[in-house]
Amino acid sequence: MTLGYVLSRYPLLSETFILREMWELERQGQKLRVYPLRRVRGKRHARVAALRAPVWWAPWLGPLGCHLRWLRRRPGRYLGTLAAVLWHNRGDAKLWAGAVAYWGKAVAIAERLQRDRVDQIHAHYATHPALVAYVAHRLTGIPYSFTVHAHDLYCHRAMLGQKSRRARVVVCISRFNRDLLQAVAPPPRAAVAVVHCGVECAAYGALAAARRTEAADGGPLRLLAVGSLQPYKGHRHLIAACAELRRGGVALQCRIVGGGELFPALARQIARLQLAPQVRLDGPATEEEVRAALAWAQVFVLPSVVVARTGKMEGIPVALMEAMAAGLPVVASRLSGIPELVDGEAVGLLVPPADVAALALALLQLRDPELRRRLGQAARRRVEAEFDLSANVARLARLWAAPAPSPTPAATEGVAA
Repeated sequence: MTLGYVLSRYPLLSETFILREMWELERQGQKLRVYPLRRVRGKRHARVAALRAPVWWAPWLGPLGCHLRWLRRRPGRYLGTLAAVLWHNRGDAKLWAGAVAYWGKAVAIAERLQRDRVDQIHAHYATHPALVAYVAHRLTGIPYSFTVHAHDLYCHRAMLGQKSRRARVVVCISRFNRDLLQAVAPPPRAAVAVVHCGVECAAYGALAAARRTEAADGGPLRLLAVGSLQPYKGHRHLIAACAELRRGGVALQCRIVGGGELFPALARQIARLQLAPQVRLDGPATEEEVRAALAWAQVFVLPSVVVARTGKMEGIPVALMEAMAAGLPVVASRLSGIPELVDGEAVGLLVPPADVAALALALLQLRDPELRRRLGQAARRRVEAEFDLSANVARLARLWAAPAPSPTPAATEGVAA
């Protein structure tokens, strides 16, 4: 089977989980081709170069000849799909603009998928990538699936039902997402499967083993947060909690790893609270740099919140999985799918979102080295049991290899398609 992966941006430093998934699929013998919608330049993971899959960059408008060929071969399907795409996205300005912008790319990718003899299309995110997969399927008949992560379900649901109904399978990264999808846009034809993102547990084994025998050093409590600097990650609450702990006489060091729109605002907050150099922003990092930071840390913190204005929030952060695989105790927010990973007080500490006092109290508890060791070992076992990359990627491959659901009666090619 040849898999065609449709991605929003590539190679994106913050989407390590997609890169690892593709890499593991190749390791398990699958043949991949990658069709990104936008190119990302700058710092990248070393694993990008190790991926064997060819990458094809579609032109923005698509060659005129490509549009003419589809119009000649399948005029009703071409025009009906275009009408459906514009009509069903009309309630979301962002998705409608994306539908217009990516139409040419979608048409070109559809033709390229046929030329590359792709057997199954898979898109990550139910927004623009799933739209392109939907268009390509409508034009070519190649089955498609997509993975639902976070904002693509919580914030932008236009056309979600249409994309789901046509999909061979819809993959949700959490049971929380599955239940929400079935409530807001139940896909009557597609199967809905929960397949967690995963991490390579073996790659963090040495870190976990070293932490089991680590002696208490009596120094400052070393805190680490890894994640893009966006509002829903809640970094400002972590900085506020650090200020509260310092006022209580707690010695600490906190590193925040990641890049994003809030870098200037967080830097100003750190300066205003006079927390430098104890609290610092490290900027974007590669897999290797994150692993080194995990080796340095004693506690991993991710104080995620729900952004009130948009409803944006976490799915299940892969950074939490990495920390747990490394044997670190974790403090996180009780929201979305996070309790499916940190499933009880014996595994990690969960606090209410945006509750600085509760966050500071949880961090204070983790000054105890024995509690850190006990939670870290339980966290490692939890990730090994249900969030191992190899096992979850194998499950994805089985979903694609299973017989496709019986097609529903043919829909019209007009706006209702």
